[in-house]
Amino acid sequence: MHQIVGYHRPATISDALALLGDGHRRPIGGGTTLRHDGGAAPVEVVDLQALGLDAIGDEGDHVRLGATTTLQRLADATLVPDLVRRLARAEQPSTMRTIATVGGTIGAADPDSVLLAALVVHGASVRLADGRDVALSAVLERGLSAGDLIVSASIAAAGRGAVASTGRTPADTPIVAAVGRLADGERVVALTGVGAVRRVSGHAEIDQLDPPGDFRGSTAYRRHLATVLYDRVVAELS
Repeated sequence: MHQIVGYHRPATISDALALLGDGHRRPIGGGTTLRHDGGAAPVEVVDLQALGLDAIGDEGDHVRLGATTTLQRLADATLVPDLVRRLARAEQPSTMRTIATVGGTIGAADPDSVLLAALVVHGASVRLADGRDVALSAVLERGLSAGDLIVSASIAAAGRGAVASTGRTPADTPIVAAVGRLADGERVVALTGVGAVRRVSGHAEIDQLDPPGDFRGSTAYRRHLATVLYDRVVAELS
């Protein structure tokens, strides 16, 4: 558990960046998660709610999602692709969706996040406050550096989606899920529950996965599920 010893609510992005230059400070949007690598060390939080980063914008063949856009707003936005809207609804209970944000979901990098998988197959890139655009897949693989501030994400608007998942109950977070998208003849599939949300291209790549086992499923079981669910998504998108 983090010991929060300070709270800041900057009015501008430059003020937020100045605050985040201190390694003991971490950004929060809705405040449902806190990315902090310092163990139990005290931490100060920088609340981003006053920065106006909650817009959803039409950019032609892409849609831009502000970092503090809530998951409920994402789920309700007709501008957003159906697959992303559907999995935004599945990401959190309704009470949490009104608080949790796009930027927070990306920063948390939950390996079980079906929403992150939807963003990955929609070719998401993450824009940081310093102007850099970084592929979401790279952010999930390498993480963010202290002081990095997500201001938005951009996703491709077109395509047809498919989802296949296995959980202990329909309401549970899936043990493993496969999320796919077909656009302009190109199929992209991403998996959850295999150690990290990751894009895969076929059985050979899945066979190389080494997901950590837990009470919900062993490493071998998760790898088996990944193969079966991948095939279901591929068949649906064929």
